[in-house]
Amino acid sequence: MILFDTNVLIDYWRHPDDLLDLEVTPEKFSICGVVRSELLHGAKDEEINDLLAFFQSFNNLPVDDYDWEGTGFILQTLRSNGVAVPFADALIAFTAMKYDIPLWTRDTHFLLIQAYYPELKLYDEE
Repeated sequence: MILFDTNVLIDYWRHPDDLLDLEVTPEKFSICGVVRSELLHGAKDEEINDLLAFFQSFNNLPVDDYDWEGTGFILQTLRSNGVAVPFADALIAFTAMKYDIPLWTRDTHFLLIQAYYPELKLYDEE
């Protein structure tokens, strides 16, 4: 299984034929709540219903109380080392580590996180 980051799904949303080539199923690909929120935040009004239906193509990885603490520890570790990343990216990274699955992203913030948390696996799309 692979966890999608928001930026990858935005690219695929803009080029749906590429997404069809991936044969997306909940058994192969997942998203988490923060990714859903970010996609809805950037959506046009006329895209909302399609996005909500699109989310059903993925396995949803739930967030619990432990995840908020884990995300806080990531952010604290990074801050104490002079590194700043968006809160949402820290939560996505923690989710990938918690479920021990690679994260498919094109965002360099995750390389910063991985420098301190080598257990964060990043999917190589090459």
